[in-house]
Amino acid sequence: MAIEPPALPFAVQRIVYFALIMSMVCYAVVPAVVLQQNGGKGLAEVPLPMLDTVAITLGAVLGVAAIFVRGKLHTVAAAQAGAARARALFRATLVPLAMIEAGCLLGLTAWLMNGNPVPGLVVALVLLSLAILIVPLRDPA
Repeated sequence: MAIEPPALPFAVQRIVYFALIMSMVCYAVVPAVVLQQNGGKGLAEVPLPMLDTVAITLGAVLGVAAIFVRGKLHTVAAAQAGAARARALFRATLVPLAMIEAGCLLGLTAWLMNGNPVPGLVVALVLLSLAILIVPLRDPA
């Protein structure tokens, strides 16, 4: 019989969720500062419109996929009990947050490279808002 690892206390889970959200927020400071110092000009020699297209596309796909994956993982968690359920619920939030973080960072990078806040910053802010919305405020287990 395999020994199951204990479930993380919800306080520790919140620290992990907070760290993921803060990584997105802190990374947003980089383009803001760089673009402010460059007079609004991005780091790319010429704007890369394909990067904007990729940021929009992947941002939308990752946002929708994160919601879908979260629903599926919550369904799996609901069928479990005890510590296994707590671990499954943690995973049901952590995996979508990681997916959302990827899209958010891509949007911020597009903003940094092209210097135009639309669409890169908009994609990043929408995904950051989604990340904040899916983080539970109290222990779901």
